[in-house]
Amino acid sequence: EESRAALGASVAPAAGAFAAGGRVAARGAVARQAGYKMSAAVPFLPMSPALEGIPGEEEGFDPMGFSLAFEIGWLREAELKHGRVAMLATVGWITTDMGLRVPGDAFQVSTIEAHDAMVKFGGMPQILIWCGLLEVLGLFAYVNMREGKTDRKPGDFGLRGFYPSDPKGQYEMQVKELRNGRLAMLAYSGIVTAAVLTQEKWPFFDVVLNAVAKDSQVSQGGAFCGAAAPSRAGARTACRASSSKSLPFLPKPANLGGLIGGEAEFDPVGFSDIIDIKWLRESELKHGRVCMLATVGFVAEQYWQLPGFDAAPDALQAIYVAPYNATGVLLFLAGYIESASYGGKITMLDMFEGDGASRAPGDLNFGKRFLPQDKASADDLALKELTNGRLAMLAFSGMVHHNLIVKGPLFPLFPEGYTGPQGSWDLDSVAGALNSGRMGL
Repeated sequence: EESRAALGASVAPAAGAFAAGGRVAARGAVARQAGYKMSAAVPFLPMSPALEGIPGEEEGFDPMGFSLAFEIGWLREAELKHGRVAMLATVGWITTDMGLRVPGDAFQVSTIEAHDAMVKFGGMPQILIWCGLLEVLGLFAYVNMREGKTDRKPGDFGLRGFYPSDPKGQYEMQVKELRNGRLAMLAYSGIVTAAVLTQEKWPFFDVVLNAVAKDSQVSQGGAFCGAAAPSRAGARTACRASSSKSLPFLPKPANLGGLIGGEAEFDPVGFSDIIDIKWLRESELKHGRVCMLATVGFVAEQYWQLPGFDAAPDALQAIYVAPYNATGVLLFLAGYIESASYGGKITMLDMFEGDGASRAPGDLNFGKRFLPQDKASADDLALKELTNGRLAMLAFSGMVHHNLIVKGPLFPLFPEGYTGPQGSWDLDSVAGALNSGRMGL
């Protein structure tokens, strides 16, 4: 009896395994009868219909069914973005491990220490700001694509420097990028893990391996890494007829045509679609003119002051050392000019109504005798004013940021003994408290 019981106990799991295999086969048969195409990568699962026609997905690898739960364009957009970042990160990690550094004592640290060192130095906020700007532009591109305003494909930002012109070449290039991006995501994860565990530089181990495969060992790659497949006749190229010239992955703004400075078709947020374009141009010119004056004044204040005004440690402190009556007069004059220039109509609802309907944005009837008489020269001068005003807005913002960071004047750009914006980011800020653990994280 005991022998029979033992035999039964040992045979039962095997019988269950055979039964389970039968059930899997039965499910596969049912799926095929229902019209589903079985996955070539995972042959006991049906292929997701959402993967049809997607470059690099010919063998249908999606065992979790993400492409059925999420919009496939969003998934591919995220995958390409992560792959591109991982490719840059992999190259950056290896490059710094090999000794390449940005000049400066603050940057002479190991790759593992680089993040914490840059947080302490204060350079991370700028990186976050620029990455955030790119992220916002990418979001606008995706939203416009989903709304049908462009025929953009996921991950397409209009960069065509090395992009083939034929459909087959385009398809192969897309698959290569996808394949290398997937490999880079795995590689970067492995690099970070190996670096932390070994505390060594790349390649982490004192072992030389022969990585050159023989011709007979070269494989074509799997579906997971995006093995190249023949181009289909239906391959399409991105149409750029209705794309913005400056941001080809976004649609062309509809209301900038004929506007001086609008030739670049730059309006990623779409302000010109929801706000009166005349009021926007009036505001842009006003801010540009003020910033051109402010930029000159910001530099001049360090070397020259009006009679009766005291010098300030830096231009940002001038408002605190200026006489109160002078500040009051300045505010009154600014308010008077603001109101009198438009006859009291200073909102977007009434500025260009009535008598203001025929006024060109930015035309305050001031200094017209110095303008060229022919239209081409006048338009060229207006474009120069607009371009210089835009540059001045960026320049003035940079000047203010510089003085806040160094806690001193504009020149010299790096004061003697400057060691980085320690107090503005890591020590006194909320982000610095989070980073140092003073807020429990």
